[in-house]
Amino acid sequence: MACTVWSVQHVGVSLDALVLALASVIRLTSVASVYAMLSTARPTRLLTAYIVAGFVFSAAIGIVLVTVLGVSTAPHARDEVRAVIAITLGAISLSYAAGLLSGLVSGPVHDRADAYPGPDSKSWLGRQLADLSIPRAAIVGVLTHLPGLFYLAALSAIINSTPSSTSRILQVVLYNAIWFAMPLTALLLATRRSDELQHFLRWITEWIWHHQREIVVAVFSFLGVYLIVRGVMDLRP
Repeated sequence: MACTVWSVQHVGVSLDALVLALASVIRLTSVASVYAMLSTARPTRLLTAYIVAGFVFSAAIGIVLVTVLGVSTAPHARDEVRAVIAITLGAISLSYAAGLLSGLVSGPVHDRADAYPGPDSKSWLGRQLADLSIPRAAIVGVLTHLPGLFYLAALSAIINSTPSSTSRILQVVLYNAIWFAMPLTALLLATRRSDELQHFLRWITEWIWHHQREIVVAVFSFLGVYLIVRGVMDLRP
């Protein structure tokens, strides 16, 4: 049986889920949404609606899945199965990063030096961000945090990390807290109502938007290497 080196799993916390959460912090739609809300006269109310609605929706789905799937799933999947999943996801991540670098893959990037962060104004999301209200901010919070491949992979890692339903639920909450780190930080800082601070926050979101290709390549490259190494370690006798 493989000798797992990830001691954090022995206390019921999945290191894989934590890494996947960190890799999901900077999402381009989230960056655009936060920037749009910071540019309004009442950013704290909009950010609060965005975070609460998105967090509750995403966490609820995660909790339901780890609870339902956990009932019929063995507490620990075979090391070989975990290794195959990790290596496959790692290869997908590295392939995507290589595709962006080579130009074979067109990522969701817009290298427009004079453009403000945000999707096309003709898109549905662009129209919502152009005329924000509290209900619209809540809807955007949900739609920009729909569970994707990383989230489902994290839920699988959480299920395999511990047989405790309570621990699994807490890990789902932790994952989502990390996932919402950027809008949460913006909300905490925006409550100080400092013009200089809000200007700095807008500058940060603009910088992220204009360097999104480099950021996406770096994140997917790191994640791909980590997952492949993780899988290889699980295959070690």
